Amino acid sequence: MKIDCFTHVMPKPYIERFSAAVKDFYLGDLPAKIPEMVDLAPRIAMMDRLGIDQQVLTIATPPIEEVVSDPKLAAELATVANDAIAEMAAKRPDRFMAVGTIAMNNMDAALREAERAVTQLGMKGILIYTNCQGRAIDAAEFMPFYELMAKLDLPIWLHPARTPMRPDYVDEDRSQYAMWQIFGWPFETSMAMTRLIFSGVLDRHPDLKIITHHAGAMIPYFDKRIEYVYPLFQSLGQMGDALERLQKPLIEYYRMFYNDTAVMGSVGGMHAAYAFFGADKLLFGTDTPFDTKGGSLFTSETVFSIEALAIPPAEKAAIYAGNLKRLLKL
Repeated sequence: MKIDCFTHVMPKPYIERFSAAVKDFYLGDLPAKIPEMVDLAPRIAMMDRLGIDQQVLTIATPPIEEVVSDPKLAAELATVANDAIAEMAAKRPDRFMAVGTIAMNNMDAALREAERAVTQLGMKGILIYTNCQGRAIDAAEFMPFYELMAKLDLPIWLHPARTPMRPDYVDEDRSQYAMWQIFGWPFETSMAMTRLIFSGVLDRHPDLKIITHHAGAMIPYFDKRIEYVYPLFQSLGQMGDALERLQKPLIEYYRMFYNDTAVMGSVGGMHAAYAFFGADKLLFGTDTPFDTKGGSLFTSETVFSIEALAIPPAEKAAIYAGNLKRLLKL
């Protein structure tokens, strides 16, 4: 069995409301031009062709709060998104599960919407982004959300957020060569994971379930840099008491995260993720349909990279479906 834990949709009711509210979206109408983003029929055909039993549906980028500064309107858009995704998944509950979203720039409404999405719409968790309008997600105002998700005992899907309007160099007014996404997103995820660790979120909520996109981003590749260079900065007096406040070795916190397998078919990347996180923290996920073939490229390549792992069949079965079923109590 194969369950894709991290795919994206943009349902038509949400596109209509989004387009009315957002006039200058940096991806233009790209999402709406991908049939698999809005229509279940080609998506199911692709799944059947490639042997994918189920998909988890999450709202496609951008973060609502990134493009809608008005807190009330942002909260309304989150409600529209959740209603539309839940309705989409309900059309084929044998093939799809829905995950909700919230507008982080309106936390009172976000908490209500997260609870509604889970308890009333039957959604399997909540997707948030790696920053909120450029602010770190370990800010005090966001702590009630982590408390709520710990109480609900359902996962947080963590998606990177960075736009081309954020320049990489001081003498430029925007990012060049798509570096904001290709390299900026793994950086964003790694930063967010680290902030959640040092802020004590994982100490306060040790059973909190967070699923990162792109196989834990930079962490599997730089585990020894994390392990050995942080003590160097501590010896230079640049860490304060941050390391001492942790209740266990820093590197162990990163292994508390769950991670999808969306490394676009990189065999080396999959090996690194497996070597660092272990099979029990990996979940089959592809980033469908954001490739040049409506998701079939990423899906087939991701399966190839998992099959390239020289690991027991039971571990592959856990990655493909078992781990997610355990997380979601299916």
